[in-house]
Amino acid sequence: MKDIGNFSKIFLAIKPVDFRKQIYGLAAIAKDTLEEQTSESRSLFIFTNRNKSAIRILYWDLTGFALWTKILEKDRFKWPRRSEEAKRLISQRELKWLLQGIDIEKIKVHEPLKTSGVI
Repeated sequence: MKDIGNFSKIFLAIKPVDFRKQIYGLAAIAKDTLEEQTSESRSLFIFTNRNKSAIRILYWDLTGFALWTKILEKDRFKWPRRSEEAKRLISQRELKWLLQGIDIEKIKVHEPLKTSGVI
């Protein structure tokens, strides 16, 4: 898989999908359900199965789609809870946390502050 830093948009599909779907089925979900352009080479689309034991990451690699799969043997991914939205835009850091098993909904980081000068 390409380095995560190569991607400017990372879309997480909130609703689990049927993993019998392969590249074109997931691309159709990204286009129709998530309403995103799949041929943009700087976007990742992340899906999970019903029991959250696996994830699939889909992206366009200039000449065709690439699909990356990770299956956990004993644990489950900490997937964001279902919401009104079909997708969630996440950061590269949140994707790394998700892959490490961290619940990205419970992490609270400091908000950046803007200052007008020295106090």
